[in-house]
Amino acid sequence: MQNRQGNYEKTILIISSLLAIGVAVFLILESQGFEESLILPQGFSKNDLNAPASQKVVDATETMKKKYSWLSPVRNGKAVPLNKSVLLVMKGGNLYDLLLPEPMLRPPMPNIFLTGDQTKNPPEAQLPHIFSPNVGQLDADKDGFSNLEEFNAKTDPRDAGSMPPYTDKLFLIKRISHDYILLLKGGSDGTFQIQRLVPTRASVFKPMNEEFGFDKNTLRFKILSNRKETAETKFGPKEIYILKVLDMSTQKEFEMVEGKEVNLADYEAEFEFRWKKRQVIPGVKEGGTFQLPGLGKSYYILKLEENKAIIAPLGADGKPTKETIEIKQG
Repeated sequence: MQNRQGNYEKTILIISSLLAIGVAVFLILESQGFEESLILPQGFSKNDLNAPASQKVVDATETMKKKYSWLSPVRNGKAVPLNKSVLLVMKGGNLYDLLLPEPMLRPPMPNIFLTGDQTKNPPEAQLPHIFSPNVGQLDADKDGFSNLEEFNAKTDPRDAGSMPPYTDKLFLIKRISHDYILLLKGGSDGTFQIQRLVPTRASVFKPMNEEFGFDKNTLRFKILSNRKETAETKFGPKEIYILKVLDMSTQKEFEMVEGKEVNLADYEAEFEFRWKKRQVIPGVKEGGTFQLPGLGKSYYILKLEENKAIIAPLGADGKPTKETIEIKQG
């Protein structure tokens, strides 16, 4: 019995020893693996690196190598301190100081027109989008006139109540001529032959001081006086008649020289009003009136020429005032 017990204890001791050896071997192997995990990988030498392939990297490197020097703007012979705010703009490789009059960023508009006059009370605000190349074509106060138009008219582009006259937006598109051509053919015994060539051909024989016309029931003209003069013709010297005639439709006098045409044309103007949108004003005769669309402002046409019109505003009495305005063709 004692022998069996002794054998059992030996067996237990052997198994325990084997387990202890196994655990020891496992710990040794684990410790070796952990140590290897702590070893950092070897880095590459800088000589092993390839040169940058990107051109942008090369350009950036070259830019970093450049040296830049800051020059303070000079005003009144003194450099402006670097801690003072200065409105500077780079344009075309040149530096523009907008607080100085020269050079101008957007000629003919001076810099102070763009930035606002700070000496006024209250100071003027800066125009919107002054760095835009087309700032002159913009309308800061939305009054229908561009900043450049307001500059030329010496009005305030920041105030919708200060604007150029509306007639600055009125243009003569074309002058339409309604020809009325007369010709003095000759005369004898105080009676004169006068022809109308345009619009329709007609002829009359009329004495002095008698009213006449070329259309039925229409009396438009009256011969006031006549005289003779010697004129050179292709057949040699010849006595010709010269008449002074009254056009009763206009109360204007004109001369008719024998053999020479006289055009008593009526003229019509076609205008275009370009305020906020384009609107055509058609068929306005010389001596007639018209209104600017949407504004109710009326004008009288004093004279229509081929490339311009002379107009006058109507007063409260409905008659033309003494003010005259030239409307150019455009």
